[in-house]
Amino acid sequence: GVAGGTDEEKAFELVHWVAQNIRYSGQTMGKGEGYTLHPGTMIFEQRSGVCKDIAGMLITMLCAAGLDSYGAMTMAGSRIEEIPADQFNHCVVALRKDDGSFVMYDPTWVPYDISIWSKLETEQHYLIGTPEGQYLNRIPYSPPGESPLNIQSEATILPDGTLEGRLYLRGEGAMDHYLRGMVGWYPRARLDHYTARLLSAISDRAEIVNYEYGDALDFKKFMWWKIEYRIPDFVFPADNGLEFVSPMMSVIMGNRLLFRAGSFNWPKERHDDVFFYFTQQINGREILKLPRGYKVTDPKDSKEIDETYAYFKGDSEMTGEGLTVDQKIEIRRRQIPPDGYEGFKKAVDEAKDYAKTVFRAEQGGDR
Repeated sequence: GVAGGTDEEKAFELVHWVAQNIRYSGQTMGKGEGYTLHPGTMIFEQRSGVCKDIAGMLITMLCAAGLDSYGAMTMAGSRIEEIPADQFNHCVVALRKDDGSFVMYDPTWVPYDISIWSKLETEQHYLIGTPEGQYLNRIPYSPPGESPLNIQSEATILPDGTLEGRLYLRGEGAMDHYLRGMVGWYPRARLDHYTARLLSAISDRAEIVNYEYGDALDFKKFMWWKIEYRIPDFVFPADNGLEFVSPMMSVIMGNRLLFRAGSFNWPKERHDDVFFYFTQQINGREILKLPRGYKVTDPKDSKEIDETYAYFKGDSEMTGEGLTVDQKIEIRRRQIPPDGYEGFKKAVDEAKDYAKTVFRAEQGGDR
């Protein structure tokens, strides 16, 4: 337990207990329901409520643990203008530290999330309800490096053209949330189906050999997945050579949960903002072992696209282990204005094009 822990350790355990145990469910109990905080005993007994009830449950538990906490209002995913108006739609929690500063918690948005405040809620305003009053504050910007998805792909092309591979995915920040949610959001009976959908981006002939994942309720460790698969007739024999694309890049570009920006066919022009809930970084490395005697004769690299709102670079080379493919993608802002859209689209299009790159292996190497 954390009975002797720091205030932050106690609050960490409590926010995740509330997030996992108080179900989001609206209840009508009379006039002013949308603004009434119910007693903690009632929410604890019913184990359900909306954001104000879930926040109230956390405040009750923090106070019981001797921590100085308060309710706060925010506009989820948006800003608040500095004029008197009904601009709030969400209730959260503020923990006052010994130095008088506050740490923000949102139990409503962190079920199956390692964070105490979701990375999907950055750059939004909040107002803390202390007796002495507070000024309007704002959650800071979260750079892409705080929500990385790290992918390692190891695969072997057999002499008959079958691909046998393993994908290892590890997420932090917002990507921890999505990898954890793959376990928590779906019934266990549908995990086979969901994993098959993820692999179908490589080929509709993909066969799941095995998969495993981290403990979705262990909020001390970042979430991970390991997927083993095989794909008969993966390579295309052509002119005494073998042709294929990167399995890793196919998975990234073909899955909306892993890389939302890659799943859309973006128009040439856009006159309003593009909104993503979070910034993102994807770091991928793939090692493809080729049949003995084959090597990729012309490893291909992408252009490096380094724009204000997005970045992409892909490289490949033959090494002693086989064909190594490296790629890095960044979505650098959660909201992209029209004047930044061209650069954003340029980076995403380059990533999509590189995912379609056909590598050709020919006989003449040592492997």
